[in-house]
Amino acid sequence: MNPIRLFQLLLAIFFLQNQQLLAQRVTPLQTDIQIDSIYKPKPWAAKLAQDPISKNLFYASSNGNIYEVFEQLKSDTLRYTSQDHGLSRLQGFCFLDSTIFLSGNIWYSTTGIGMIIKGVLQPNGSRIWSTVLSTEAYPTGSANGDHGFTALNIDPSQQYLFFSSGSRTSFGEVQSNNGTYPGLREQALTSKIFRIPIDAANIYLLNDSVFLANSGYVFAEGTRNAYDMAWNAQNHLFAIDNAGERDDPEELNWIQQGKHYGFPWRIGGNQNPLLDPQYDATQDPLINPLNGAFLAGHFNADPNFPAIPSGLEFTEPLSHYGNVADYYKDPITGVIHKTSESGVPIKTFTPHRSPLGLVIDKNNELGSIYTGKGFILSFMPGGDSTGFSPISPWGSPCPFVDNSRELVLLQIQYDSLLQDYKLYSSNVATGFYLPVDAVQIGTSMYVIENNGVLWRVRFPAPDVIPTCAAQGLFVYPNPVTDLLKVYYPNPNHEVRYLEIYDVLGQKVWSSTNFTDAFLNTSPPKLNNGTYFVSIRSSEKRLAIQKVLFCE
Repeated sequence: MNPIRLFQLLLAIFFLQNQQLLAQRVTPLQTDIQIDSIYKPKPWAAKLAQDPISKNLFYASSNGNIYEVFEQLKSDTLRYTSQDHGLSRLQGFCFLDSTIFLSGNIWYSTTGIGMIIKGVLQPNGSRIWSTVLSTEAYPTGSANGDHGFTALNIDPSQQYLFFSSGSRTSFGEVQSNNGTYPGLREQALTSKIFRIPIDAANIYLLNDSVFLANSGYVFAEGTRNAYDMAWNAQNHLFAIDNAGERDDPEELNWIQQGKHYGFPWRIGGNQNPLLDPQYDATQDPLINPLNGAFLAGHFNADPNFPAIPSGLEFTEPLSHYGNVADYYKDPITGVIHKTSESGVPIKTFTPHRSPLGLVIDKNNELGSIYTGKGFILSFMPGGDSTGFSPISPWGSPCPFVDNSRELVLLQIQYDSLLQDYKLYSSNVATGFYLPVDAVQIGTSMYVIENNGVLWRVRFPAPDVIPTCAAQGLFVYPNPVTDLLKVYYPNPNHEVRYLEIYDVLGQKVWSSTNFTDAFLNTSPPKLNNGTYFVSIRSSEKRLAIQKVLFCE
């Protein structure tokens, strides 16, 4: 091993074993938020979600353990293990009503199986576990497996499960698993986002490209490691994706059906240099000579690297215009630039940040500058100009120059001329260490670290019209699609009026007067989002209720 790299790794181990030297403290960078540490969860946390039945948080560890969090007690309880659900590696986790859905893998020495599992809650508190989907055993990239099944997400209509199957390579190179699979690169089952019916059972996916193309389950292709996904108010799906050991930007993609996002031929807006059979990694300004892939020879010239299939069109990541997480290297000179200073957009984030914990305030529950915005965390701590950090779990590569330990606010803005989204950013908080996931509950966001702390970030509530108690007012169904049904006691049959306001307090619709306790009406089409249904008399507002409108 290179002696410089050995020294860096030893230094990293020293710091990791003495984390008290880090004096970790997450601090707000905005004046209108508060941040509290709740407690220290068990190690290796991977995913965080709220149970809609108990209202408690649950987190899943990558080894398959699932814990229930008791926030007031600052403690957790182990509820399920891999012996219950069968997944030895758990990376995706969400709830729908009383059902838990899990995504992950069972890894063997040279093969692995991808699986989606669900656990249905029973009256006695136990769960009945069953298989939603499993795959044919397919070759792993190494003895420890590849990126595997990760993000797991339910669409807003609650009809489908979306999940990611990551790549088995870093950038499309040969991964033979110590010679077991000579010349093998990606597989039919890898580097894709799938969509299956929410009520599916016992789906079996073959590791065969023709079978998958005809299955109807492949939603998008060319994603390297879409570890987290989130929906915006327009019901558009977004996914974050990290880029590998070359200094290519990390991606945020608008995931659309049938699109290809470039991997392994394009990464972070850059062409994969292995497409050039004369490629010389020692002359590549985007290669850190101390990173593991370079030292292992994975960046050697590769004359057999597959050409881009004829007619294949790629969908590029979102262009990011700054102000944070926006450092990049000039691919010709290797000079480090910052997008917000150079004016050249990056696609999408500083290399090696490993973006995680994607959250979008879909229902406009946050106030101030945060309403409707997105958020990301970054798993890797920031490094020096060479991409080394002593507090990194792997030494290098880390984000060069970029601090990286922040919660970043994202303005994901649609441009009708480009017919695409573009991104602007600012910082919310700093000081996280190895954060892996986040979940928004009302005006709070919970952030869990891989081997650290569970944090609560408190945001301001939205500035809406003055509200009075909703006692007695019942609006259903909630969310509303077409028909709005309202009940409000009216024993004297007084004249009442129904009005709908948006989150900024603007009245967007009002009904004719009514005198009964019940009202069925169909408001005009409203944009997806949060609104307030108000009942008033001719003199004053009587009650108001928050309601979600959606298609």
